[in-house]
Amino acid sequence: MLAPDYFDGETFSGLCRFVAAAPDAVFDGCRFEQCRVAGADLSSCCLEDCTFVECDLSLAVVKGTAFKTVHFERCKLEGVNFFECCQTALSVSFTECNLRYASFSGLPLRKTNFQNCCLRGAVFTRADLAGSHFDQCDLARAVFLHTHLEKADFSTAYHFVLDPDANFVRQAKFSVYGLPGLLEKYNLEIE
Repeated sequence: MLAPDYFDGETFSGLCRFVAAAPDAVFDGCRFEQCRVAGADLSSCCLEDCTFVECDLSLAVVKGTAFKTVHFERCKLEGVNFFECCQTALSVSFTECNLRYASFSGLPLRKTNFQNCCLRGAVFTRADLAGSHFDQCDLARAVFLHTHLEKADFSTAYHFVLDPDANFVRQAKFSVYGLPGLLEKYNLEIE
């Protein structure tokens, strides 16, 4: 059996297909720029200290993929089922990313940063997002159910609907403009 592909500190630019030739490939300290690899199979890969900039990874398969300190910047990650990834040492952050319909169900994502992201229709059911920040994020139709949101910061997030009775929201931060999203289930008229 061949050893998995190992890439250390490399930069990949403009790829149209993912570079790993074998499952269990390891990418350590790598940078991916303007790669168009929508639908790529990243199953069982290990990504550690990696950065993705302006990449399209929509519908990528991440079954068993390890994301260890991985940052996504201005990336398209529509429909990615992150809940299938390896949960051991999971650490990700997102800046100006399109994460429409991505699923983070059941993941341990404490202190995760989402900055200026489109999270429309994203699913966070049973995820642990304690201490996470949703800075200037569009959360229209995002699903929060039995989600741990203690000390999460929604103060600049918008378009969200979140039931405080169906989620753990102790000491979470919201602005006065977020009140309609917290009270929607009561069908109140707020002016």
